[in-house]
Amino acid sequence: MEEALIDWRSDQPVVLGEAIAELPPEVTNCVLFRTSGSSGLAKWVALSRESLEWSARAVIDRFSICAEDVLGLALPTHHVGGFGVVARAHFSGACLKRYEGKWAAHRFVKWVEGVTVISLVPTQVSDLVRHKLSAPPSLRVAIVGGGVLSPELKKQASLLGWPVLESYGMTETSSQVATGAGLPLMEGWDAKVLDGRLALRGGGLLRGYLIDGAFHDPKREGWFLTQDRARLHDRSLEILGRADRQVKVLGELVDLDVLERRWEEKLHCDLAIVTQPDARRGVNLFLVTTGAEGMIEDFNASLPGPERISAWRLIDALPRSALGKINREKLNQIFHL
Repeated sequence: MEEALIDWRSDQPVVLGEAIAELPPEVTNCVLFRTSGSSGLAKWVALSRESLEWSARAVIDRFSICAEDVLGLALPTHHVGGFGVVARAHFSGACLKRYEGKWAAHRFVKWVEGVTVISLVPTQVSDLVRHKLSAPPSLRVAIVGGGVLSPELKKQASLLGWPVLESYGMTETSSQVATGAGLPLMEGWDAKVLDGRLALRGGGLLRGYLIDGAFHDPKREGWFLTQDRARLHDRSLEILGRADRQVKVLGELVDLDVLERRWEEKLHCDLAIVTQPDARRGVNLFLVTTGAEGMIEDFNASLPGPERISAWRLIDALPRSALGKINREKLNQIFHL
């Protein structure tokens, strides 16, 4: 059993990753996780110890984690994904095995031998598939979160023996709220769709945000409205994309996630689209890509006017966070946006 990251019996707030000079009384008994925001202001998610424990026990129950299990930690603990793995080990009595050092797929596949439950992000799964690395026989489940696990990537990983299960969750929910094929909601979570956006209610919800030193509780009557567009099928989620990734160009609504997938299908390389307000078009679109530059002009010309990019840049690799998410703020700097 791994020593806990925090004292679960204390009511003192804990800030992970960096220090905050002064904390308001609203975050007493909370653990604070830094999150990215488009405003540029320092933004933290405050999760109570009760919410974090509730989430950990929900995952323990979902996967029947017990003291005989070995939980693999290959995610940073200052993110809720990694913290959750440590919490599950603490409350289940399972052994925790830490992956040390920089991520490398070949080194990871040797390290993961003996692990029974692992949490990964799609970027890590993609690396394992790209190198054609097989899973060890000890592994009974690999929970994949922090981004979309495409059906094709899941299929390729499964052929290599990786028992991958897609999950959906966020820092604001203390971890996953839905896990498995078709993303069925876990016990204790409720969901509804409001104006196309997913709203969630459950014991793992945040207490609130700390933004530039001020506390704000976004919940309304116990419900938290996410930025994810979704459909509900009984108690299963269909995530359609981010509401804040839709922009108006020349009066037409453009879904940037859908447009990125179309470019990826054409160029077969890592890429991203960033935006800039424009007086005439409403928004200008810019493409950052890691390859296939010779095909860009022809494909761009074939797109409807609102979906065409205004410029593009070729770079060696997309800037990403520790969890493999694209750092769009750094991409904006490429175009001085």
